[in-house]
Amino acid sequence: MSVPLGFVLKKALGLAFMPLTVCLLLFALGLAYTLLRRSREALAPFVIGAVLLYAISLNTVSSSLIRPLERAYPALDLSSRELAGKPVKWVVVLGSGHWTDPALPPGARLDEDALYRLTEGIRVAGRFPDAVLVLSGGKYLDAQSNAQALAAAAVDLGFDPGRIVLSDKALDTHDEAVHVKKMIGADAFVLVTTASHMLRAVKLFEREGLAPIPAPACYRDKGGPEYFLPFADNIKTCHLAVHEYLGLAWAFVRGQVSFDSP
Repeated sequence: MSVPLGFVLKKALGLAFMPLTVCLLLFALGLAYTLLRRSREALAPFVIGAVLLYAISLNTVSSSLIRPLERAYPALDLSSRELAGKPVKWVVVLGSGHWTDPALPPGARLDEDALYRLTEGIRVAGRFPDAVLVLSGGKYLDAQSNAQALAAAAVDLGFDPGRIVLSDKALDTHDEAVHVKKMIGADAFVLVTTASHMLRAVKLFEREGLAPIPAPACYRDKGGPEYFLPFADNIKTCHLAVHEYLGLAWAFVRGQVSFDSP
């Protein structure tokens, strides 16, 4: 499947605004000033870049950024009375990343988000034995689609392959919502994705006239203490949070989401 140019440009522009990228650009600017023997001008980019890098490596900063996204919807309580009365026919797991390496077991080929999403999807599908597990995600920089990688891992974990269907044409969340709507119609379904991604996903699915039951997975804000020591994992959390805020802004500008709906 060919990758649309707009999709590639969106990815490139998003990467340019990531916190770590901004830090590197500031350091590069400072280095350029240094090479030009303009030491006074070089000081500001180096200092700003260093302060920003330290800030995004702190647990307090990363948690503050991602917490509003992750807490937009509560974790799905499979024992709740409200859920017991819903005729759930589908459990939709949105795609993430993977690597096709035959030397690795199927689960190890999935990135962290994909593995957590799949695990939650299987947990929810276990609550609704008649529901079909819809695995989503197209091909990007790989011969195998993400939906196929998810399916291989699900079967390897013992899930019934007869209860799996693939939606492997979409490259982003908006397209996933469009494809899923064609597949499930107006049936009740549970939507599984990363907790920080759930707000954008729900809004995009609602825009298509669907009413997903959110089942967030893969939480990064778990209330850890602040030691004021830099940790690389916090930088990744900031990256994911900024990615989601940019994604929400992009979808809003394009009229794909509305924040007036409940």
